[in-house]
Amino acid sequence: MRTRKSVPLLLCLALTLSGCGLVGGDRGPQPLTPMPSEVPTGPEYATAEDVVAALVKGGFDCRTTLVNHYAYGSNATCEVQHRGTTVYNEVKVLSTDRFSRDEVGDSIATGRRAYRHTFVAAGNWFIWVRPGVYAHDMAAALPGSVVLEPIVEK
Repeated sequence: MRTRKSVPLLLCLALTLSGCGLVGGDRGPQPLTPMPSEVPTGPEYATAEDVVAALVKGGFDCRTTLVNHYAYGSNATCEVQHRGTTVYNEVKVLSTDRFSRDEVGDSIATGRRAYRHTFVAAGNWFIWVRPGVYAHDMAAALPGSVVLEPIVEK
């Protein structure tokens, strides 16, 4: 007998709780954080390996340790021995067929704000440089790129 009384009560509770998110709670996706205005529109690269090749051409013997290809982009990690330190470069290239400039900017902003990463960026790509103190050296090897320091909100 007890089960019959609790079923309507549980059903009423479930309907009430499920409705909580529908009334005033979800206002849709957050607006994108635009690409910073100082980031140039080019050069653009087709793959992360192309960015690594540009680093090599710029004077850094970047040894690739990881490469992934996706339907709309690729990423790679390469290591550089520089000034007695191993510098890790996590490269991300996003396809312009799928991602807008502001979507690329939004990806960069998330890393800069939430994780306090330092990036080198241009066009449709960015590199998370670790340690960040070497980002300016990596940017010097990639003509047209800029360094984006972490965003620290107070």
